[in-house]
Amino acid sequence: MNTLELKPGDKIGVFFYDDKRGTKAVIEEVIHISSSGTITLKNGTRYNRNGREVGALGEGTYLCTTEKAQAVIKKAEQRKQQKEEEYKAYIASPEGRRDKAAASSVNAAIKALNQYGWYADVDGHMDAMESEIEQIIKKYVSEHEPIS
Repeated sequence: MNTLELKPGDKIGVFFYDDKRGTKAVIEEVIHISSSGTITLKNGTRYNRNGREVGALGEGTYLCTTEKAQAVIKKAEQRKQQKEEEYKAYIASPEGRRDKAAASSVNAAIKALNQYGWYADVDGHMDAMESEIEQIIKKYVSEHEPIS
């Protein structure tokens, strides 16, 4: 990609990452290009003539074509949709329903205790109690599975 061909008002892709964390890219608008080739985007981020972010702390972003950014955005949406479908399938399964019921029950029990003044988690007893309640509820719901 040749950044010297860009003009103010052009759309450009900004690539963040595409790895185990997921994928992320956005499409931004160029508002200014200096004589040295520094590009300023509408959000205020500046990039050098090589397309690398100026003054980035940690892992910086870089400029890419709008086509690449659109492909990355589409990939991210597909991953998100796939994860949502997997979660819905898990919640619909008997195991998912049991886990959700146990988690909701534990949250309700802890809220009730907090409501009446038992806030403190002295020596990790509240965490241990949460775990015990969850195990008791999971055992109960697995033994008494409702007829659907």
